[in-house]
Amino acid sequence: MELTFQEQKFEFNTKPSPDEIVAKINELLKENYYFSHFIADGFEIYDDHEDYLIVNIDRIEKLEVIAKTEKEFLNELLLSTEDYLKRAKPELASLSDGFYSNPSPEVRSSFSQLMEGLQWLDEMLAAIDNSNERPADWDICMELSASMNAEIANLSEAVENSDNILIADIIQYEFIPLFESLETEIGKTIDTVGTRHDLS
Repeated sequence: MELTFQEQKFEFNTKPSPDEIVAKINELLKENYYFSHFIADGFEIYDDHEDYLIVNIDRIEKLEVIAKTEKEFLNELLLSTEDYLKRAKPELASLSDGFYSNPSPEVRSSFSQLMEGLQWLDEMLAAIDNSNERPADWDICMELSASMNAEIANLSEAVENSDNILIADIIQYEFIPLFESLETEIGKTIDTVGTRHDLS
């Protein structure tokens, strides 16, 4: 099997195990790159990489590793975060309305998705904050992140007390403005240090 990454080529003389392949990929990438996906004999594999290797190890002849620099990776995180905030804002408004009236199972399901989204958002902001390519004007986003975490704690308390009105208030008066501010700041960061894929 031949493993390639940019100009580097590595030939396994014997059939490698999935762990050996992963170790070699990590060695090739070092600290300068973030793994994105690989192309196995022309097929792009974005998820469950190890599972794919386990099942297909006997058939793969050429494995091409695709990775991003830290700056490219950071840009992708910023774009994903901005996209999430744009999509989430209208959902927050209807979620808030749903808790002011008696919340239906659909509203409760949307609320669970919001909690997952908030966790994802917190992880993205932390990853950007810990990056070597951390944007210079990032402090405002971290202040917003701290406010968001405080409101997540308030929201958890409201859920424990089954206080639907307080849940609705926190979503409407805290999270909607927070999401708007974060979207604005992240948009400014992208326009200052990042790149957008489509300028039209």
